[in-house]
Amino acid sequence: MATKTYVLRFSECEHDGDLDNYKNDIINSGGKIVDSGIFYEEETGWVKVEIDTNGYNDFMTKFKQTDAYGFM
Repeated sequence: MATKTYVLRFSECEHDGDLDNYKNDIINSGGKIVDSGIFYEEETGWVKVEIDTNGYNDFMTKFKQTDAYGFM
């Protein structure tokens, strides 16, 4: 299974709880979390995610229906 790594950036990330919600949406959409972090001063966050190259379209179809997608 070949994967590709992406870094997704999110706005309105004031604390780890916000980022945890975004990460749950990524996992439920089929992504694998590799790393993540928050820039507290900017209230933004990022998540490094691996996605199966054959499942990218399925991931995006599911992810676009999540709350997290609206904060990218």
